Amino acid sequence: MQEIMLKGIDEKLYYDKCDNGLPVYMLVNDKVNNFYLTLNVRYGSIDTEFKLKGDKEYKKVHNGVAHFLEHVNFNESDGKTAHEYFNNLGSSINAFTTFDFTSYEVFAYNEFEKNLNHLLDYVQTPYFTKDLIEKEKGIICEEVKMGKNNPGHKLFYGMNKALYKKDKRRNYVTGDVLDVEGTTVKELELVYNNFYHPLNMFLVITGNFNPNEAIGIVKENQARKKFPKYLNPIKKREKEPLGVNIKYQEIEANVEIPKVKICYKMPKSLFKKYDERLVNIYLSIILRNNFGTTSYLREDLLEKELVVAIGAGRDIFNDVVTLEINMETKYPNEVIPIVEEKMHNLTINEDDLKRRIRCNIAALINDYDDIEYVNSDIADQLITYNNVVDNMYEIYNSLNLEEATDIMNKIDLSNESTVVLVPFKESN
Repeated sequence: MQEIMLKGIDEKLYYDKCDNGLPVYMLVNDKVNNFYLTLNVRYGSIDTEFKLKGDKEYKKVHNGVAHFLEHVNFNESDGKTAHEYFNNLGSSINAFTTFDFTSYEVFAYNEFEKNLNHLLDYVQTPYFTKDLIEKEKGIICEEVKMGKNNPGHKLFYGMNKALYKKDKRRNYVTGDVLDVEGTTVKELELVYNNFYHPLNMFLVITGNFNPNEAIGIVKENQARKKFPKYLNPIKKREKEPLGVNIKYQEIEANVEIPKVKICYKMPKSLFKKYDERLVNIYLSIILRNNFGTTSYLREDLLEKELVVAIGAGRDIFNDVVTLEINMETKYPNEVIPIVEEKMHNLTINEDDLKRRIRCNIAALINDYDDIEYVNSDIADQLITYNNVVDNMYEIYNSLNLEEATDIMNKIDLSNESTVVLVPFKESN
């Protein structure tokens, strides 16, 4: 078992790999009396087209298959469900699907061995029948309909459809109702058999536990099972073109105060001289400095009661970088130009950067007390970068104004899209 020292923050990450290829990452926190387990599969909602070695054409499944599989995977062959088993242990379980991966989670205070074994067993033992799948369709279709009525859901996907031309982030993680209704047992088995393999999964354990005991349990569990040869399916990825689909759009929703999302889309190649992690960090600092909780603009807009809330974020995937400003405001027509002007006049100085670095380091240290957050952070790093960085403390301390200014100056605002959620109009 490998011990990875996380430099500067006095934390240790344990890493090992089972004979079948399943990687295991563990971080112990003896200040808490619980533990959190996640078994993660590198298969998400955007992975609807893939091919195996020797295939001439891509196999294609319905949108939402990753999420559908997450739902039905809780079923077990004895007519029970994984929920029942974990409820009897007093444990809490859940699962979620993102664009990029699927995660099965267990949160518990005792019975570590039983919880860990059964998490591995139920996820790695599929049980799909036509009756179960037909029953699940109704449940998922209701989830789809509820999502479409959720204002946050409407704003998020409204922007994705406005912003992206080809990227499958345009599509609901759940798929649409017709996707769900069209999903078949054959599709679910195809995806499961090709992606739910130890070499395409990883286990993350955080909290109060013994790592030597944990890896022993995992290796013994995996040694009992036989898996077919992993065929390493190739996922289809299309290059996202520049430009946006819709520059401005209003969408009626169940809101009292309009919600606004302004997004800027640019090629990642603008920042090619920098490591992607650095770009992520600098862009986050720049946006927080100009739109965050202590920014002058935010304080001014709140003081003038022009906004109820405002914040900013960034995302990097494939060949694309996006920056977004989110607001809740009664006066979108007045506030949008103010935000646009600020985006064209972003600022950062030495004092701003030093303050942000101190905040990031403090958060880095404090976040390790939250076993759910650190578990999620490890998983996100593995999905995004295929490794866990062990020198984040050093990276923060190496940040400098020259690089921050250079990255800020490279930001391209030419591809902008704005989506506004407005209250439903009263019918005549």
